[in-house]
Amino acid sequence: MNFRSKYRIHFLLKIFFSMIALTHNAFANEEVVLEKKDRSYLSGGIVLNEFRSVSIPYVDSETLQFAGDNFPLTGQTYALSIKYGTYITENFKTEIRYSTGVREDTIDEMLDVNINYAFNWYIGGTHPITDYLGAYALVGVSFYDADVKQKETRRIIDTEVGPSLRLIRPSPSEIDKDLFGTKFSMSWMLGLDYKLSDQWYLEFEYGRLLKDTSSNIKVYQAGTHLRYEF
Repeated sequence: MNFRSKYRIHFLLKIFFSMIALTHNAFANEEVVLEKKDRSYLSGGIVLNEFRSVSIPYVDSETLQFAGDNFPLTGQTYALSIKYGTYITENFKTEIRYSTGVREDTIDEMLDVNINYAFNWYIGGTHPITDYLGAYALVGVSFYDADVKQKETRRIIDTEVGPSLRLIRPSPSEIDKDLFGTKFSMSWMLGLDYKLSDQWYLEFEYGRLLKDTSSNIKVYQAGTHLRYEF
């Protein structure tokens, strides 16, 4: 883990726990249990980002001639996420999120990928299943940026004289230097929350963070969050 990743982790955790401490102090003397429609919340957690439908056309590093295209490829990275939301009604809420990648993945030995940052806005409904378990569905939009490093590797490829071990790299003309051709996408998220106390909840989520219309790469997200309502 590099210095930048460690700094991001420390910064996000500091913000999350500082905001919880401030809201806890502000409502320490509150004796009335608020209904959902009167509440806001803070949440922090870790998420898995799964890259799907990744295509890596590659070329001979010396001649720049097309040498192959591996598709579909997948990759898995990790990020930290914080969010702030509010209940518009008892069963309807809206929220904003920010996440930053903390662990990258290497796809096909040629691309180091990560989500540099993602900023999301969601709105949707919630529904109680039991006294301690609830479900929610959210739709919204995401703004995002990828952290990508292209690498060279050796591979046996077909040449004019037959198969040969050559140095290859991703095609500079067919792969966007930022991986994604766009910065904006529609998103959706499904979740379950388990009530730990009147103000603390544990969340489990799965959804689609983005679908890049230029490269057709999709990133699905699974996460676990700890939520504090006030």
